Amino acid sequence: MQTIVDAEGLIRLAETNGLTRMFSGEHIAKMELRRYEDGEAVCSVGDKLESMFILVHGKLKIHTLLPNGKSMLVRFARPMSVIGDVELLRQEPVKNEVQSVGDSLLLIAGRKMLLGELEHNTELLRFLVGELSYKLYTLGQASALNLLYPVENRFASYLMSLIRDSGGDKRKEEIWTESLTETADLLGTSYRHLNRVVRRLIDDGIIERKKGRLAVLDEAKLAQLANGNLYE
Repeated sequence: MQTIVDAEGLIRLAETNGLTRMFSGEHIAKMELRRYEDGEAVCSVGDKLESMFILVHGKLKIHTLLPNGKSMLVRFARPMSVIGDVELLRQEPVKNEVQSVGDSLLLIAGRKMLLGELEHNTELLRFLVGELSYKLYTLGQASALNLLYPVENRFASYLMSLIRDSGGDKRKEEIWTESLTETADLLGTSYRHLNRVVRRLIDDGIIERKKGRLAVLDEAKLAQLANGNLYE
């Protein structure tokens, strides 16, 4: 994690993402701008947050840890997603693992300032209510996807969510094969089963394996397998 000291850049990002409708210039100037690298943890289960994180560039992967030690993918977050709003309102520890996918930029807003704003800032309230509603929707969608769909469809949905364009960013069309064990855990299956699915998709010409990576060859067929279901 790197803190970026760039007052003009911070204000530019806030304006681009519509934060100036919710916060005054004085409040925006008090926020912190952080860069997270690929795979770096933004927050972990059990953390107690004193700030709220607003994603203004990049992508985050959010997954929950189950009692048996395994993980379940919840969603991929894109700008303007918020991390820490539930914890802010309920003062509870973090329940999910949040990691950066590629480089991400997040604005950090202090808890004290936010609680003061919530008393009278209707734009901020509308924004947070919208975020909470969307999280409830995506959690239900991810649960149904993980419970009801075959691994082939879940993996297709995972790949489509991973490679989907994010605000003009360069598409990430490859994943390391060494991460398939982690991917299998996130999708609620075994590495052996997922590897069979991967081989079948390779045989069908949808993806290819090269130099330790999986690359998407036929996005249209992959989208058909995902059937409109995305982890986001």
